[in-house]
Amino acid sequence: MAVGALATGQAQAISVNVNDIDYDVTTFTGTYNDNISKFATAANGGVMPWWGSNSLATEFASAVQYSLGSPNNHVSPFFGFYLYGTSTLVMCSWSASADDTWPIWCGGVGSHWVVTWAQATTTSVPGPLPLFGVAAALGYSRKLRKRIYRSTKAGSGTDCL
Repeated sequence: MAVGALATGQAQAISVNVNDIDYDVTTFTGTYNDNISKFATAANGGVMPWWGSNSLATEFASAVQYSLGSPNNHVSPFFGFYLYGTSTLVMCSWSASADDTWPIWCGGVGSHWVVTWAQATTTSVPGPLPLFGVAAALGYSRKLRKRIYRSTKAGSGTDCL
């Protein structure tokens, strides 16, 4: 059964938490063959943190469900995680049945098929470094104010700056 893309372009990002990490998940429509560099983990230059892991692809599909629509013949975007041979992508997607018995569907699609894929990046969380910078600036500002105050006291006659 061929799976065609019902929509083109890129969807808005949704935020999900998988294994205590926040991700922004979006989609792109295209073939594996035309987007090979995306099919890898971020550490390897890709945009699929689930690449190489069936269980992680399943977790992402469960977290996203239909939040990004159902562009692949009424199932969610595909979470590709493995290239089988040279022409088949193994992937998972959310495909809830009426009774939710088997909400996750994993299978294979041709590497030349135009379908909608999920991609994700970690959500940037500001670290404590900016806070340390602000604290240092406030501390320096207080010292400077004290020096100015001491130097302007009546009868001081000295310049402490």
